[in-house]
Amino acid sequence: MLMRGQRTDLRIYRDVVRDSHVPEESTTWLSPWAVAGEDWAAQFAIGLQLPHVWRAWHENPDAEGVDSRLWLAGTDAISWAAVDLDERTGDHFTVWEHGPRRLWEAVEAAYGWWCEAGRPGPERFGMTVAPDGAHVPWLDTPDSPVPVLL
Repeated sequence: MLMRGQRTDLRIYRDVVRDSHVPEESTTWLSPWAVAGEDWAAQFAIGLQLPHVWRAWHENPDAEGVDSRLWLAGTDAISWAAVDLDERTGDHFTVWEHGPRRLWEAVEAAYGWWCEAGRPGPERFGMTVAPDGAHVPWLDTPDSPVPVLL
């Protein structure tokens, strides 16, 4: 997911979501706050794995019982996902996804990789940049590339 300075000022729910979209609904046990809250290490690691995904928080959306909603969208504005922080469902969260790419599933996979890697902070990551500008992020050493999921 793009870091704060890389995100656009667009509102996903206004600029990507269309009335004709029929999202698939599911639930997740992974809190949207765990991946896009105050844990900068998680955000950094997930952002490296999902370089073409941006996010926005929608505080107090017009939905009963929902305190805030995390919106995700691909930079191509084709796929999107929304995950609610809902006061009624503290141990699971409602997810809506639309488009050919399952963005929340990708976030779950990226978060899982980060946890399995020991929840490393940004100081453990590096990047190799080729003369043509191609770049490969890595964890600890250049022979441990970070998986790019989308």
